[in-house]
Amino acid sequence: MTSSSIQKGSTQQGPIQKTIELSGQWPAVAEVSDATELSVETVKDAAAKGAVWLQAAQGKESYRKPRRVRSLDERFNRRDQILINYDSAVLAAVPPTVELVSDQVNYSVWCKPAGVLSQGTKWGDHCSMCYLVEKSHGKPALLVHRLDRAASGLMILAHTKNALVKLAERFAERKVGKTYQVRVRGTVDEKLPKVIKTPVAEKPALTTLHEAKVINSPVQSDGRTDKNAEHIAETLLTVSIETGRKHQIRSHMSSIGHPVIGDRLFDPEREHKRDLQLVSVGIELQCPFTDKLVSVRLPDHLNVLLSQAKNT
Repeated sequence: MTSSSIQKGSTQQGPIQKTIELSGQWPAVAEVSDATELSVETVKDAAAKGAVWLQAAQGKESYRKPRRVRSLDERFNRRDQILINYDSAVLAAVPPTVELVSDQVNYSVWCKPAGVLSQGTKWGDHCSMCYLVEKSHGKPALLVHRLDRAASGLMILAHTKNALVKLAERFAERKVGKTYQVRVRGTVDEKLPKVIKTPVAEKPALTTLHEAKVINSPVQSDGRTDKNAEHIAETLLTVSIETGRKHQIRSHMSSIGHPVIGDRLFDPEREHKRDLQLVSVGIELQCPFTDKLVSVRLPDHLNVLLSQAKNT
């Protein structure tokens, strides 16, 4: 270990993925800095943002399951391994503010901003809902269900393992009502409610369209309304899902010829001027602790689709 490791540059070209076996003689942060040629401060920042993992030695040849470590100042044991997944672009992202919508003590309901991950990845978690809620609420935040990164709206986070188990059972048994609003391309003028039963990833899936408001949206290249631009028919839909398949609403809307505005996955041939127009607006369930009905609605000021609709 050399003292020069403290003076190394704070950035590195390209992502770094490296496993460092510790000697146990030096603080881990210094050993990782030496092995990666990142400065000590950069390594500390990466750890604080969830990009550093510990794989503790267990016996002579085996290791425990990797877990995140947010501080490397202490000395770990000889043969412990540090796994660092460093990407300066990921770690430079500035986390947004998340807003509490309903506090149920053992769990809570929050508004996830578009672009925020439900949970972190091996490259970091400082811009994930689990991390942001934990920091904001001062309680552990355990993932109960997911919401697409590009989508926004209501998410439930558990604060105890018991709450996680009970809520997961509610979701598995399809005892949680989930309502969304989506802005889709074209005019949806058929009789409602309409049920879509097209399988998703070869699994049963059920989506119901409840309400539709046709919108003529003049859109500029920057996404702003322009009275002189060509009018494009769009529809604001309220939908609910019984199953929770990955990308279910997006897949179903595409299957009936009305892809969600901004859906680069299911409408890849089109040039998209806006991001995904999908918002989780309602969650309803019997509380697993009080057995009372908990019905949470996304406040209008947090619903980006409503604010856009008023301007069209």
